Amino acid sequence: MRIISGIKKGKKILLPDASITRPLKDNVKENIFNILTHNKQFKVIFENINVIDFFSGSGSFGIECLSRNAKKAYFIENNTKIQNTLYRNLSNNFPKEKYEISKKDFFKLDKTSLVQNQNPKLIFFDPPYAIKNFDEIYKFINSLNNIKDLILVLHIEKKRHIYFDNFKFNLEKIYGISKIIFLKN
Repeated sequence: MRIISGIKKGKKILLPDASITRPLKDNVKENIFNILTHNKQFKVIFENINVIDFFSGSGSFGIECLSRNAKKAYFIENNTKIQNTLYRNLSNNFPKEKYEISKKDFFKLDKTSLVQNQNPKLIFFDPPYAIKNFDEIYKFINSLNNIKDLILVLHIEKKRHIYFDNFKFNLEKIYGISKIIFLKN
């Protein structure tokens, strides 16, 4: 997997064991960033924004944002087997002040405080396809519908049927077995 743009363009990042995680494919990641950058509803300018990457795995989404000059990225990953890969990917590419890794479980984390304190412009969710508590993720995402100019990107399995009607803008894209949902207030 490579970083597709920015100051680290073309640099390879390490991937955790494929039996543990499902990495975001380069072509899907490239399409996500094309939509975020060029779609008239988003027009994200990455420079100097804060980003939160929930269920971050190897960190490819947040790392791509940092490569595009995001101010800071917050990575939430509780799997100890993946955390080492995430740390190595970040420490090999960016100064420590550009990122923070939380080794807490999403379901035990005070997510609302994290969002309020870090004031992100962009939040990425990439939960495991087989996650059992998806309703809690859904409720949390819906609770963010009143934060002005916040963009949310959710990567889920294509066969999961959900819709967020509390957001001003809602876009779905299908890539193989993946569904990417873009939300904006």
